[in-house]
Amino acid sequence: MKTPHVRILFCVCCLLGCWSITLFCVEAKIVFCDGENICVMNDDGSGKHRLTDNTTVKDRRPRWSPDGTKIVFTRYMDLKNLHTSSELFIINADGTHLQRLTDNHLNEGSPSWSPDGQHIAFTSHRTGKHEIFVLDLATLAVTQITKGGAASPDWSPDGTQIVYENFGDGVGLAQKSIYVMDADGQNPHPVVAAPPPNAPPTSGFFPRWSADGQRIVYSEVQWLKEGDVEKIVVQRIGGARRVITDINDRLGNEWLGTFVCWMEDDTAILFGIERRDKPNPNYDIYRYTFNTQSLKRLTRGPGNQDWPDWTEGALSVSPHGKLTTLWGEIKRLDPEHP
Repeated sequence: MKTPHVRILFCVCCLLGCWSITLFCVEAKIVFCDGENICVMNDDGSGKHRLTDNTTVKDRRPRWSPDGTKIVFTRYMDLKNLHTSSELFIINADGTHLQRLTDNHLNEGSPSWSPDGQHIAFTSHRTGKHEIFVLDLATLAVTQITKGGAASPDWSPDGTQIVYENFGDGVGLAQKSIYVMDADGQNPHPVVAAPPPNAPPTSGFFPRWSADGQRIVYSEVQWLKEGDVEKIVVQRIGGARRVITDINDRLGNEWLGTFVCWMEDDTAILFGIERRDKPNPNYDIYRYTFNTQSLKRLTRGPGNQDWPDWTEGALSVSPHGKLTTLWGEIKRLDPEHP
């Protein structure tokens, strides 16, 4: 029996000295990429608003700050050679105050905020291969914390560990596996069991920690001769894993995924996929809810919409210059978990 969610949203908007007041009530917000730009939208796909307006650069992999007021992202500086020069940027949630964090003319990206908002873990090619570094936002000092090939870091909710893609001794996509290490890079170890010896090569991508710290969701690819098969997996720390098979049952195996993230107290996930079985396929963002097994498409082009990230209690989707909107606390009772 499904336990109903009780949600209480308290919104207050106050603007002194003006004749009118406008109030927008949105529980949460999704940041994502639309073509070359960073955009935000409401949980149901409505209220889409663009934060960047690029013609000569391309933005990717946005992540909300823990307090929902800022967004860090990767910006590719050369559209003709995307993977030769990318840097890290921060922008306010209303699209103001764009700040460049790195300026190395190298391949730097996949940023992730620490839970206290003081540091950003990211991937960089500054040593000649992809490794994970941590940036101190107060000093802009950078510390390398991996050696041996690593990417796509994500902090645990308590800030003590980082989950990431480990390259091991191999080269290429087929060698990636999901590892966890201490926040300073010590004690790296696999969190996902290796496939059996005779199984096809399998890789894990884009791991994300659940808000309760007990599970990791990631994309998994089996590299088969007849065609790659991609799945979304929920791995319980020290326990069993769950493959979300009904996504493949509905969409088939002809899809290619990008970033996957948790939302709504870990009761749902967001992800971007490309339907390779369709003519002129584009990426779109989908929402999957665990307890109802419902799958909802949130975007419908044109172009690619992908790399979603979710936050609770974010600012208004109104562009800068509109009336100020202040948000209260969102409370939920009896959340259900997968």
